[in-house]
Parts: sequence; structure tokens; C-alpha cells
Amino acid sequence: MRQIKINSKLKTLSLFTGAGGLDLGFHKAGFDITECVEIDKRFCNTLKDNKKIFGNLKIINKDIRKIQLKELSKKYDFIIGGPPCQSFSASGKRKGLNDDRGLLFKSFVMLLKHFKPKGFLFENVRGLLYANKGKALKEIKNAFEKCGYNLNVKLLNAADYGVPQYRERVFLLGSK
Repeated sequence: MRQIKINSKLKTLSLFTGAGGLDLGFHKAGFDITECVEIDKRFCNTLKDNKKIFGNLKIINKDIRKIQLKELSKKYDFIIGGPPCQSFSASGKRKGLNDDRGLLFKSFVMLLKHFKPKGFLFENVRGLLYANKGKALKEIKNAFEKCGYNLNVKLLNAADYGVPQYRERVFLLGSK
């Protein structure tokens, strides 16, 4: 497996952080994850317990829809996150945008508009490709493109990258 290192650490905001799996990969690639927003207190405690990995990570235990911009730094180079997947998966009956969780991408977009980072990575389950007969992905892509980002959409399987698990995910990579 090839690891790509970047020359300078990109100041990164993590959204929908969970226990920090996505963050760990970005951290290992050289990104500087400085702050995260996570609604679940248990995950926030896990992140605190892993201070050795993430250093002085500012952990904001809050619903992203209730975040105040003044709670966050003034600038980020990159934003990462994967909102809850139930809206796009079989377990959530693939309600897509007809479920409040399916609309959480709008909070991600709001932060992109405000901070205007160089790029972002948005991750979710394979079902995102088909939710609402493809309309969900189209709406999400349009929202990101209206923020001025060029998009690259890929379906990747973690098993192809050394993870001992068949785990397909859709990645939307945006760059200015």
C-alpha cells in the first residue's frame, strides 16, 4: 500500500467524526486535524482517550446543525466528514433526502461556504449513489459545485487498500 505524504500540514476540520477512523487516515497522511464536531458523547470520550494520536484536538460535542461559527477557528485548509449513513443504507430504508439525517450534508455545505477551504472529502455508503433514484447524489453534488468546487466522485472498497473488510464507500473529493 502506497502512502502519500503532503509537504505542509493542512489545517483540517473534521465533521461527523465518530471515533476518528477517517481522521486517523488523514492524520497519517500528514493532515493537521485541529478540531472536530461530533454529536455522540461516547465518541468524544474515545477521541479524548486517544490524545496520544490526535494531540491537542479541539473536540466539540454538539449537533452540527447547532454549531455556532464562533466556536470554530477562523480558517481551515481542508474539511473532512461522513454524515450518518442510515438515510442512504438498507438499514435506514434508503429514505435519502426524505430523512433529516440525509439532509445533514447541508450543514457541511454551510461550513464550506463560510470557510472556503482549498478542498474537502465527503464520505458515505454505496447507497448514496442510488438514494431517491439518484436525485440525492445529484443534489449533494450540485450543492458542492455551487460552492465553487470541482468534484471527483469515486466508489472505493476498503479491502482494496489493506483493510481486512469488504467495505464500499462513496467519496466526493472537492478542490478549488
